[in-house]
Amino acid sequence: MSIIFLVANVYSQSDSLDIQIKSNKHKKYDNLVIVGIYAASIILNGVGDGLNNSNHKTAGHVVDALSIGMLVASPFLMDYDKKKWYWYLLTYTSLRIGLFDSTYNLTRRLPIGYTGTTSPTDKLYNFLGLDPAIPRPLFLGIGIVIPLTKL
Repeated sequence: MSIIFLVANVYSQSDSLDIQIKSNKHKKYDNLVIVGIYAASIILNGVGDGLNNSNHKTAGHVVDALSIGMLVASPFLMDYDKKKWYWYLLTYTSLRIGLFDSTYNLTRRLPIGYTGTTSPTDKLYNFLGLDPAIPRPLFLGIGIVIPLTKL
């Protein structure tokens, strides 16, 4: 009888070890999922806004709704650490600076580095005389590195 208990005890300990290992792998996977969900949402939003401003309003609204849906679904697709909310915000903001304007420009069939006069980032680039080809990839990189190192 004690042999059966010992075997059962060893078996249950190995199960908890497997669960812990899977949990660590899942955490690394979640960091990539964060980048994927945020990037997909931002790209969809850029496409949606570009379509809206190109007189394709119905398609634009559908794509914008998909963008919002990605963010609403994100808590079901990954585990957020509420104590690190500021890293999630910084990740999203960095990815948005890196991806949104380029996606919008491509959707509108404008040059990828085009700077307009209405968005806050375009106004800043114009004010500073800065080519957006410099900060956009930099912020895209920051938006990818934060989840991999801080979350």
